[in-house]
Amino acid sequence: MTSTLATTAPPAPTGTTPTAHLLLQADPGRAQEVASFVAMLPSVRETAVTSGPYDVIAVVDLTDGRLSRVVAQTRRAPGLTRVCICLPT
Repeated sequence: MTSTLATTAPPAPTGTTPTAHLLLQADPGRAQEVASFVAMLPSVRETAVTSGPYDVIAVVDLTDGRLSRVVAQTRRAPGLTRVCICLPT
């Protein structure tokens, strides 16, 4: 599957850093592996393993404007099956 991501986040309120959230689904039993892989990527502020429809949530710092690069790197995570991108409004 090939996709193109062209996003521009709106400016953050004064004194805050703009962020995006990546909602990640993993193969059964591989959520921790996905979270560890994604946590090592530049611009990823934090990751959390969760329960429910998404297995991992990653918070991405948008100050460098490289969300598309972070998403491309995230898609290389072993065991990752799906990525949903949540941008600030």
